[in-house]
Amino acid sequence: MNSEIKRRIFVQKEKCNGCRICELRCSFEHETIYSPHLSRIHVIKDEVEGITIPKTCVICGKCIDACPEKAISKSLSTGAIEIDEELCTGCKVCVDACPFEVMRFNSEKNLAYTCDLCNGSPQCVKYCPEEALHFMSAKEFAEYKKKDQEEKKPDVIP
Repeated sequence: MNSEIKRRIFVQKEKCNGCRICELRCSFEHETIYSPHLSRIHVIKDEVEGITIPKTCVICGKCIDACPEKAISKSLSTGAIEIDEELCTGCKVCVDACPFEVMRFNSEKNLAYTCDLCNGSPQCVKYCPEEALHFMSAKEFAEYKKKDQEEKKPDVIP
């Protein structure tokens, strides 16, 4: 894969049914326990729109810049955010710096955590029954959305 073209998780909120299977699969993958609280992806409910929205790391890098211990970096292989557990002191500066509220803190382990893309094979994407989650580049996602919308257009009879 070209180092310039990194893949990340994109969300089609209109497809999410709120089942939260993504949260369960993620927590089991990382913590071997089904606990949405420990998931790296979080489904929130937008009461105004009446929809549920999966939220995950968009790899903006604000946490990297904020970490006073330099414990956070981007993976060279996947582009995902990585947290060096040996360097993390549990100060939570990265949690406060995350504009998307997806950097989390495990108080039992005294460690920050966020989506690591499951080493390039995100389980949340794999197990989403509605295919609301996609692991691809921004260009691929734009093309997918365009094609998806074209398929939904009703046939027009001239």
